[in-house]
Amino acid sequence: MEYRKIIEIEIREFTREVLEKTWEWLSDPQVKELTSSPELDIESSEKWFESLKTRNDYIVKSIWHNNKPIAIMGLKHLNGKDGETLGFIGEKEYWGKTVGVHGMEYLIELGKSLKLESIYSVILKTNLGSYKLNRRLGFVREEDKDENNIIMRYYL
Repeated sequence: MEYRKIIEIEIREFTREVLEKTWEWLSDPQVKELTSSPELDIESSEKWFESLKTRNDYIVKSIWHNNKPIAIMGLKHLNGKDGETLGFIGEKEYWGKTVGVHGMEYLIELGKSLKLESIYSVILKTNLGSYKLNRRLGFVREEDKDENNIIMRYYL
């Protein structure tokens, strides 16, 4: 489905610059809560970033607007059959500006290019924005993962 673009975005590699920006974004209590992020541990984050160079089960990209990083997205837990979406818009002034729509469309196409059967999102039940975004793009609610999260799946 085609959606109107409110802003033009650029998808780039996930670099150290963007990693460091995520630390700033995740220090915002609202972003931290909506992403269900644990306490920030920079040392662990650095090790995770370095591990991306050799991992086949993770693909992480960054989203830019006007030469500024504004979000991250990707697929994790890739196993040849499916993968879990990851991502968030860290720059809050871009919330509601279709950045999430276009990022998720990119992940759908990425999943297809990897010949996956499906991709899925684990969503905090109170994160209505993410729930609506996934529904809008054709993800279906699969199950409750636990008391706080649901799983929504998109069949490719």
